[in-house]
Amino acid sequence: MKADRKMKVGWIVLGKTQDSPYVDQWGLMKSEKDLQNEYDNIKQEIDRLERETDFVFFGGDIVRNTKEVLDLAKKYSVSDVLIVYGVSGAGTRKLLNSLTTYGIPLIFFNKIEEERLYGHALYQQWYQRDAVEEFTEVDLIINDYDELLGKLRAHRACKRLEESKVLCIGEPNDFFKGGLAARAAVDMFRPAIDYMSFETFQERLEEKDLNEEEVVRVRDRFIDNADSLASDIDEETGLESARVYVVLKNLIQEKGYDAITINCLSGILNLIGVTPCLAFQKLRDEGIPAVCEADIPQLVTTIILRNIADKPTFINDPVIVPFEDKVIVAHCTAPTRMHGFDEEPANYDALLHHETKLGLAPSVKFEEGQKVTLAGISHDFNEMIASEGLIERNTDYHICISQAEVKVDNAEFLFDNFQGFHWVMVYGDWMDELKKACDLLGVKLRFANEAKERAH
Repeated sequence: MKADRKMKVGWIVLGKTQDSPYVDQWGLMKSEKDLQNEYDNIKQEIDRLERETDFVFFGGDIVRNTKEVLDLAKKYSVSDVLIVYGVSGAGTRKLLNSLTTYGIPLIFFNKIEEERLYGHALYQQWYQRDAVEEFTEVDLIINDYDELLGKLRAHRACKRLEESKVLCIGEPNDFFKGGLAARAAVDMFRPAIDYMSFETFQERLEEKDLNEEEVVRVRDRFIDNADSLASDIDEETGLESARVYVVLKNLIQEKGYDAITINCLSGILNLIGVTPCLAFQKLRDEGIPAVCEADIPQLVTTIILRNIADKPTFINDPVIVPFEDKVIVAHCTAPTRMHGFDEEPANYDALLHHETKLGLAPSVKFEEGQKVTLAGISHDFNEMIASEGLIERNTDYHICISQAEVKVDNAEFLFDNFQGFHWVMVYGDWMDELKKACDLLGVKLRFANEAKERAH
């Protein structure tokens, strides 16, 4: 992600002293010294978050009155999110009202601890009712920096979705509502989608000689890093598969694309005679969402989960087994760096695409015992179905070659409320972040214990 597109997080501290005749106030702020001590604590916490994430934090103003809040509006208008630390209680209600007028996403952070109680604690119930419940972009967090980080991840995912520049090669797949889904995605979430015909892509491929050094290097590296190589893989298939990656990479660099999708199991096969499985593995490992079959709805899911987790994702065909509470996930390509872009890659075997035998493809070994999140959005983008899960084992069914069984809590619920066609899997339990992202996007998230959770 380009530096100028990193998420900008502003932060402000409420630090109003009491007006006469009052001489004391709620919370830890008895004096300017107390305020400065807490400010230093907050700054250390902000510095830690900045080291551990790619967010850009700025600001740090202490505001004591409405004039200061209003005069700072322009400075903080560039924030993607503004964190407000409610240290003081004096004048808090009026200051909160003024900050709400900024019209940007706000997170009010409050501390209620043994030795650190913010004055804002007196007002949190009021603010929860009047602002948090009314505006999806306003949140209240008490004590929990993990929750704060989760909210920021959700905002980042929505920002990246809105700013994404996507290349779709071929028409959006009619099986997933085609051009109607593409139009709906742009209308609802504002990504920019460029298109390229199969014929033009074929021309780009033919401009690149199969024996060019870069093409050969990509092919050799894929084969050399594999645990095994299928006997039916010939040299030309390997080079053609590698060339797809090289050409896609060039297009990304030329036009600044953030994501790629190809209507790959369609007429393009008659033109170029190869699938993009190898290319999509490498692009995902490099951080570029690469989505099979021009599935625009799950392109949206992919961008969301990739940017919540900051990890590559696995688009898959899910087979739900309700009576065993499991989901079999399978596709003919998967990233090897599911644990993170800088982590060690998983092992894989070099095979051919299952149905066509037309392209080099990785059979990736997923980590057994790994927590995951599964999600799929509806083709009209109104609902998303999601579940946390646990990879129980890699499997060897006669289906797409990267495959595993995932244990879930309530497969019957997933079966009865199925959305999409493909689903997307990412390592880690990101359900809380996904719920927030869906709220921000206006998408209804369906999950197994939703009725119980919403009752609370």
